[in-house]
Amino acid sequence: MRSVANKTIEEPRSHRGTPVWELARLYPSQGHWSEEAYLDLHSNQLIEFTHGVLEFLEIPTLKHQLIVAFLYERLQAHVRRDKLGKVLFAPLRIRVAPETIREPDVVYLSHKKVPRNKSKPPEGADLVMEVVSPSEASRKRDLIEKRRDYAQAGIAEYWIVDPESSTITVLALNGSKYEQAGKYKSGQKATSRRLPGFEIDVTEALTAD
Repeated sequence: MRSVANKTIEEPRSHRGTPVWELARLYPSQGHWSEEAYLDLHSNQLIEFTHGVLEFLEIPTLKHQLIVAFLYERLQAHVRRDKLGKVLFAPLRIRVAPETIREPDVVYLSHKKVPRNKSKPPEGADLVMEVVSPSEASRKRDLIEKRRDYAQAGIAEYWIVDPESSTITVLALNGSKYEQAGKYKSGQKATSRRLPGFEIDVTEALTAD
């Protein structure tokens, strides 16, 4: 029983009698998670980690996943043809800074970026892609926060695929910050500086089926 605003309410309990929210007390509160505790967390939910805080990502839509699959297949074909490394997709944890781990939708790792211990998150990447989800929180995360984090991690190229604006923005690292290498719209082809010869038709990507 609990008292709230001078009223007594019955605590929700499992069939074994223990209040179900006792489970939450087994975990750190927001702002107090360690990287070790985060890495030990097993969940079917996409979760990123920044400075002690867990960020719960939206469950992707079918449209989102079709675009991700298209991007992965095209990038994988290019990298495999020239034997340049590995192309992977979320869920995959990438350490971008101390106490900061992201899960890009698509990630390219050159051979030197692939860790020897494959049970550990890779340290950074060479190229990452994010398909922007429509919520305000997701847009802020992909357009602002991840742009900052990926630049600080030294990731050479960041592709932002935005179905809402029907664009693909390619950001190239210049020093410690990104500069816009190109913003491409339907009917155009987005091109890579990091991977010469790699390009994506914007219309094909955004209408992937």
